[in-house]
Amino acid sequence: MRILFSIGLLFFFFKDNDAPLKTMVQPPEYYVLEWQEGTQLAEEKTDFYIEIDSMGRQDVHALLNERSVPVLYTADISTPVCADGECKLMNIKFYWTLLGEYAGFDRYPMMPLTKHDHDEFKEKDYQKLHKLLEDDKNLMGRREMEQLVEKPKMRTVNGVDAVSGATIARVKESVVSGALYSCYTAWHLVHGDIQEQLKANTLSILDKQMTLDMLYSINPEYQIFSMENMETTDYKEHYEQLAKVFRTSTPLVRSIIIKRLTGKFKDKPDLQKPFWNAFDQLDTSSRSLMIKYLNEAPDYVSEVLSEKLGSMSKNQLKGFLSYLAENDALNTETRNNILEFSKSKSQTYAFLAEEFLEDL
Repeated sequence: MRILFSIGLLFFFFKDNDAPLKTMVQPPEYYVLEWQEGTQLAEEKTDFYIEIDSMGRQDVHALLNERSVPVLYTADISTPVCADGECKLMNIKFYWTLLGEYAGFDRYPMMPLTKHDHDEFKEKDYQKLHKLLEDDKNLMGRREMEQLVEKPKMRTVNGVDAVSGATIARVKESVVSGALYSCYTAWHLVHGDIQEQLKANTLSILDKQMTLDMLYSINPEYQIFSMENMETTDYKEHYEQLAKVFRTSTPLVRSIIIKRLTGKFKDKPDLQKPFWNAFDQLDTSSRSLMIKYLNEAPDYVSEVLSEKLGSMSKNQLKGFLSYLAENDALNTETRNNILEFSKSKSQTYAFLAEEFLEDL
């Protein structure tokens, strides 16, 4: 991406790439991950940088915890943004996760972001920028700057290419009013080639501790990445945390756990109990997926689910009862639970249980 600026801007700000590295004791002002109290992160130089036209390399640093394990990546960015023939510097500190995703940013109080009419960003504008940067699927990722304004007119003012025109409706609500170019520039810096480079670096230095740290985070992407890189022994050793993730994370994370559940704990069926016990706490899609894996589940699961019939949809209940009939998996306790459910006046699908028992 080509970023234009006027030569006079170089006199406003100078970045010392040899400045001493810093220790970070507070979370970024705008942040998407969790931050534990007492955390201290030390900067460490990396081989990565962001190249900005005429401004040179913007170094990317790793942020390491007290165990010298990488936690974040960060870069102090100084980049010109130009619109309607006027150029200014945007000074901002970006953060990326270990997977190269946007993690947050810090502003510089003495160098606030501004709009094209010289108004400084207000708190609501910074919040809007933060929300925009979280959206990695935003339309501006697939469009050139000129395509984001109505009837774009390119003109040259003081030797600088300028874009004029109103922001198109499809992106207008997601960008800061009067700061389209700043938002566009920031989004492309955050979601550019640097993302894959940082993820590749994390993979190259990944060890067991980093993998487990991700499992114990609240970031769904970290949780998925961790499960993809965990050994089967790690699944067993940390099954309680996996069960917690299963209850509290996203449907996508749950689906991955469900598909691996019976295999990872095949020789330790009791370790599956927390997952099946959570059946009635899950979203509909996750419950349906669990029903599909009943043929691989331990025998005790039939009894566990027979106590949760009220949480099942019509198709889920049909699937469960069909499994019982086809696999002769109806013990006394399971039968009694189904009988009690069939007599309930408040259960919409009680008639299915009644028909099931009549057909035995």
